[in-house]
This record gives sequence, C-alpha cells and structure tokens, in this order.
Amino acid sequence: MIVDIHVHLPPATLPREERLETIRRMLDAGRRAGIDRQVLLGHRQPGANEWIREQVALYPDQVIGFVRIYGADPQSPSTLARYVGEYGFRGVKLYPEANWELRGLLACYPIFLQAAELGVPVLLHSTHEEEGLPAEVQDALGGGYSFPVRTMAELGERYPDTTFILAHAGHMWAKSFHAARPYPNLFFDVSGFDPERGPVEMGVEMLGAERILFGSDAPGRSYAAQVAKVQCADIGERDKARVMGQNAASLLGLDA
Repeated sequence: MIVDIHVHLPPATLPREERLETIRRMLDAGRRAGIDRQVLLGHRQPGANEWIREQVALYPDQVIGFVRIYGADPQSPSTLARYVGEYGFRGVKLYPEANWELRGLLACYPIFLQAAELGVPVLLHSTHEEEGLPAEVQDALGGGYSFPVRTMAELGERYPDTTFILAHAGHMWAKSFHAARPYPNLFFDVSGFDPERGPVEMGVEMLGAERILFGSDAPGRSYAAQVAKVQCADIGERDKARVMGQNAASLLGLDA
C-alpha cells in the first residue's frame, strides 16, 4: 500500500463543483501513480476542515483527514478531539501564523498533549531557516514559515510522547536530519521539493527507513515525479516499502 502523507485541498477560490471535480481528478492521478490513500490537508481556507470531512465521507477508502487548527486558538485541542473522535480524522496539520519562533511553537503544547492522548501525529510545516542567507532568499525558501533546527530538538525533547511529522524534509534536509536524529518521535515527510537524489537516501541512512514518509505536496507537485523520488532512490526495496506506505500505515492505524 502506498500512502501519500501530504496532499492539499484545491484553491478555495474555485467554484464548488470545479473544486469537487479537481479533487476527483487528483485522486485519479494519484491512483495512476500507484497511490492508494491520500492524506488531505487544509490550508488557510474558510471551512477547510468541513471540506476535508466531506471528502472523507465521499472517498472513505482513498482519503484520510488531518484537521487544520491554530496554535493561538484555545478551542484547538477540543476541535482536534472532535474531528478524530466523531469524524475519523487521523492527524493534525499546523501552520505557523508567523515564523516558527521557539516560544510560539511551544505555546502549542495543549495541542501536542491532546494529539499524544489521542494517538495521532502532528504534521508541521518545517521549511528550515538557513543562517547567512539574504532576507529575500529566506523569504523565497520559506515564505515566512522558517523553522529553526533548534526547535526540532526542543520538540523531540519536550514532547517525547507526541509523534511529529516534519514536512518537506525540513527543506535544509541534511541539517534537519542531524538535529532530529536523537529523537525517535520526530519523523520526516519528503514532499514538495524537486525530485533530486540525496534526501531520501540520507534520511534512511541517518534516521532509519522507519522515520521517513512519502508525500507529494499535490496539487502543487506531480504525484508521479514525487513517487519516483523514492522509487528511484538508492535504498533497498524493503526500505522503499516502508517509506512509501508501511510507516504511514503504522502511524495512522491503517489496515495494510
């Protein structure tokens, strides 16, 4: 089974019927690339969680819901519990409202503790800042979503019972893997960057194949190209199977 851990809703600006048709085409394209299940994530879109809930109901064998919540919202832990308990969502996606400063991210601790209690992972946008780069390059890389590697270590140490999935391999993936190495609750998806050689191989070598997850970042990225990034990686077939779906199935409690 291949599980895509990182797929986004189509733009909220599309008319409803066009949006529904876009999701249908996305699922078809994923199946053509060999993907069996897609984890659907909301962005800063009105009613994103209800949109995801609708798709889970329409495509229960294909779509997995992650609830979109906000760290500054005191109702976020109860929202997470409701969507997991009542609607079968299997995780949570957090975006920063500004840069992922350590103090701001750690203020999300009620969400992290609730996720641990529910046994669901927290997927964090984790484009990583790189010291010394010009400000305009930083903005191009992270769009205001920088994620210092020191924060990864803090999350791993402070919340050992919470499973975190750090998206996009931390962007600066070599430094990110190194920072996360001592903390077995920190996982990485390899979504959303060019299908280059190196990230998947280094992730498997440094962290073990069981901590690396396939993701596409569709519809902004091609399913087939992102699948090839793992399938053509210089790792063993058993490790490829773990990355492509076995790890996600284990984290999300899916039937093989």
